[in-house]
Amino acid sequence: MKKLEKRWLQTQGIITKFFIVCLLVVLVLNVLTPVKKTSEMENRGLAQRPTLSWVTLSDGSFFKNYQTFESDQFVARNGWIHLNYLMQKLSGIRKIQDVYLCHDQLMEEMPQPNQTQLKRNINAINQFASAHKDVNMQMVLAPNAISVQDDRLPAFATADDQESEMNQIVKALSISSVDVNSALKKHKNEYIYYKSDHHWTSLGAYYAAHAINTNIQLNQYQKREVSNSFQGTLASKVGSINIKDEVDIYTPKQKCDYIVTYGSSNKQTRSIYNSKAFDHKDTYQVFFGGNEGMINISINNDSDKHLLLIKDSYANSLVQFLLPYYRTITIIDPRYYYDDLDQQMNKDIITDVLFVYNTNTFVQDTSLADCLGY
Repeated sequence: MKKLEKRWLQTQGIITKFFIVCLLVVLVLNVLTPVKKTSEMENRGLAQRPTLSWVTLSDGSFFKNYQTFESDQFVARNGWIHLNYLMQKLSGIRKIQDVYLCHDQLMEEMPQPNQTQLKRNINAINQFASAHKDVNMQMVLAPNAISVQDDRLPAFATADDQESEMNQIVKALSISSVDVNSALKKHKNEYIYYKSDHHWTSLGAYYAAHAINTNIQLNQYQKREVSNSFQGTLASKVGSINIKDEVDIYTPKQKCDYIVTYGSSNKQTRSIYNSKAFDHKDTYQVFFGGNEGMINISINNDSDKHLLLIKDSYANSLVQFLLPYYRTITIIDPRYYYDDLDQQMNKDIITDVLFVYNTNTFVQDTSLADCLGY
């Protein structure tokens, strides 16, 4: 009996020593590891070392901020986050935050609509259309993967009926709507949504473009893969580092010259694609480098159509298919646009207006009505 007690005490001593050594190793590594400014995996800035002073010590903010700093800068943080994701998934958890953990794909849950703002946005669109009766207007309300590919959800997971929600919005609008939902469902088994991100892929954007204009055919474009390691916003939320995506761009096979002018800086380029995005985590920014308040595209063709595209980020990958069919395209993102829209329409001689919104964004948007001026 005494021998067993002695062995148990020896074992406890070894475990304690091992634990202390591990703590010391982690402590040393945390001290030696350079402080990082951002986390590409989480797609956010990281806490920096707080300033030590009598003020921060007396009000307690130093210790609070230092705790956040240590958490953000913890050695091998990305690995621990991913391990947590794997353990939750293996334990049978079907959802982390608002993201469903599907077999080889992540899907964003539908948010609760901001009913007050939603009604305001619908009324604003209707009043905007009434004030511009000579302009052809259409709405493209894009469904999320959770609506189109709901058969890929985890077992026993349930999702709200987004299609019904979309139908209610469409009925309340006075402008015509493009049935993108049906178009995408016909191709639900194809690669039309990213596995790690909430956006549709370029192929999904093509099916939407074809629904808008049946003259747009995929064989009119040359496909080029620009990344096979894209990890989007959903992967950042849950901590997955294994789910990766391919990002493709499509360029017209027939010569299509154009000039892109960015409103915030007046910078001009001859491509809608931003090659700098190839070297960054958010490869979806290959389209225009991300979101901008206003972008003007002047295309060298014989079209007499001038498009005003009012949109969220879903439209960024859609534009590549629209280029050959308009003389100019004025792109407005209401979240970052603060000028007079009517004046811009007159200046650009707008003939067509296209609203392109992801449904999850549209039901919560707080900037569209203000942008339209109603």
